[in-house]
Amino acid sequence: MMRQAKITEPAREDLKEIWEYVAQHQIESANNLIKEITQKFSTLCTHPLIGRSREDLLINLRSFVVKNYIIFYQPDENGIEVLRVMHSSRDIEGAFKRFFDSLKMNP
Repeated sequence: MMRQAKITEPAREDLKEIWEYVAQHQIESANNLIKEITQKFSTLCTHPLIGRSREDLLINLRSFVVKNYIIFYQPDENGIEVLRVMHSSRDIEGAFKRFFDSLKMNP
């Protein structure tokens, strides 16, 4: 069975926002950046443990850096689930806390 990356809606939104921000200055650069980030998903599917453990944020969470961006994902039996893709300068802990807070409000 082929391993694959499941991309969550928050991760899709992250990729869209990254593209929109970079495209303000250079559309081709935005396209290349998103392509480079998403190509790493297949590498992570094949080698899910190469990313850094981020158990401090979430059980079974791992991260992998691509340029100034961090892919947050969880390995599973079919590949990986990409939870977020964030710029390294963002408040990572705060973003995950807000994510969990939103789950509590929307059971």
